[in-house]
Amino acid sequence: MMKMMLIALMEVTKLKDLRLNVEKKLDSTIEEFEKKLNVGQTIKSIDDAYLLYCEYAQTKGFSARKGKEAYFSGSKDLYMKEFECSSQGIKDEKRSANNNRPVYQNLETRTNCKARLRIRRKKNENWRVTIFEIEHNHEMVDESQRYLLRSACKVSYAQGETLRVMSEAGIKPSSALSYMEKESHGVENLGFIRKDAYNYLNYVTKGHSRVENGDAFELIQYFKTKSNDEDLFYWDVQMDENGHLSNFFFRDSRARIDYEYFGDVLSFDTTYRTNKYNLICAPFVGINHHMDNVMFGLAFMSDETETSFKWLFKSFLESMGGKQPETIFTNQCQAMMNAIESVFPSSQHRLCQWHISKNALSHLGHLNTNQAFKGMFMKCMQSCDSEEEFEGVWTKMIHDFALENHSWLRGMYKIRRKWSTSFHNYRFCAGLKATSRSECTNSILKDGGKKTFTLFEFVKRFQEIQKRWRIKESEEDYKCRHKFPAILVKNQSLLRHAAYVYTLEVYKIFEKELVNSLDIEFDSLPSFMGNPLEFAIRSLGQSTRIRNVTLDVETNEIKCTYHYFETVGVLYTGEIHKDAMDENNSK
Repeated sequence: MMKMMLIALMEVTKLKDLRLNVEKKLDSTIEEFEKKLNVGQTIKSIDDAYLLYCEYAQTKGFSARKGKEAYFSGSKDLYMKEFECSSQGIKDEKRSANNNRPVYQNLETRTNCKARLRIRRKKNENWRVTIFEIEHNHEMVDESQRYLLRSACKVSYAQGETLRVMSEAGIKPSSALSYMEKESHGVENLGFIRKDAYNYLNYVTKGHSRVENGDAFELIQYFKTKSNDEDLFYWDVQMDENGHLSNFFFRDSRARIDYEYFGDVLSFDTTYRTNKYNLICAPFVGINHHMDNVMFGLAFMSDETETSFKWLFKSFLESMGGKQPETIFTNQCQAMMNAIESVFPSSQHRLCQWHISKNALSHLGHLNTNQAFKGMFMKCMQSCDSEEEFEGVWTKMIHDFALENHSWLRGMYKIRRKWSTSFHNYRFCAGLKATSRSECTNSILKDGGKKTFTLFEFVKRFQEIQKRWRIKESEEDYKCRHKFPAILVKNQSLLRHAAYVYTLEVYKIFEKELVNSLDIEFDSLPSFMGNPLEFAIRSLGQSTRIRNVTLDVETNEIKCTYHYFETVGVLYTGEIHKDAMDENNSK
């Protein structure tokens, strides 16, 4: 028994010695990395710095990511780049106004860690390390689990080709991965996890075809030529890890001017894939002074990841001189939502109500035929004048139909500020409630294009459509300058002035509102004492609800609880505006 105990003790001692040796070796490796990354060290390129920092991170036990960057003035050349611990920063806790609970229940990964690497350079000089913070405020990942670190996971070109060939040969991905794990002597030696492999296969076999080098070269050469011909022409492309074109964005000089005038409202949709490579077609669309579509630029994307959206939105923002739109309409995509919050923090992001209504059909079951429920849900979506009214109607709807545990409705309530008009009726939106402007543009591009079109051919097709739309805008401008609308009351001075200052389409809206204003009554006699004056009015038409109007007699400023002037630019008369619903109903 004593002998067995001695043998066991010797084995334990050996294991401890072995572990100590491994730890010493790791410490030595970490020290070598830290010497290479020390302040003052020269590094050849940004890619070299990132790879070195990722290797250092994996050895030490944390995940790295790319951070801040800065450009030389008036160019696309970087002079500063940071790489940081993935635990940098603090989670953005967007909380409900009522219960103070987080809206997004994602797992917490950020601890406001300050560990980072910063490199800088002067014009035409090498990169140098200027900051290297090595202290972390969180526990390092155990050596046996470091293969799970995000920055340590990458499907190499050779591994990707192996996965692709085996998949095309009919071998299941799970079987292919089991084989590769065995060949690598364990999953920890493979260099990526199964999720990475499935994403790669989905990208290669089910997403888009890789853009051929000849087509990419032709497109880039065209962009370069246009840049030489047009001072304000802008283009940007993003390459994948293998040097192939994956995303691109461009806009011409006229689009830059259009955005200055009409860029308050932006509609962005990624519904269609229309080209030889099955890339996602993503036009940036707005509304001009004739209430027609105007295009601010076009993008093609290989995927809908947060990284791709961030790259695209940053390119768009840079191309437009940093001007953020007042309101952005998109469909419901978490990656896109995250990117918009990051790149357009000052913009009001709103979700397409039509998409929400269509999505609701698959979640509401028997409630789809319940008219009382549908009426309350639609009221929450677009007919509540205030947040308080929304909360009251929503609470009653949930209670009346016993929906406290309905998962889809609970999820929609968490993001209510993005789809209910009651939470953003103080921001201009030109009357939009959906992304149909973008989808209409996409549909036109799809109808006029062919699946065999190269990217260059599709760009030319886009520019032809853009040219036609601009000709139409010019024709409408001519009409507005040299023709007057048929004024309902010939000698009415207010209408005559409106016809002079408004475009024909906007005048129609104004005239309708003025006529409807004749069909209202006071709910109670107003007092004409004091300032501001307050009125409670109701329409004699199809809407009977009471709305409050205030008039500041000193500034002549008028406000209504419906906020139609703030969102559309025209005073509201109390009628239900079927025109404003066209964005939903036209689908």
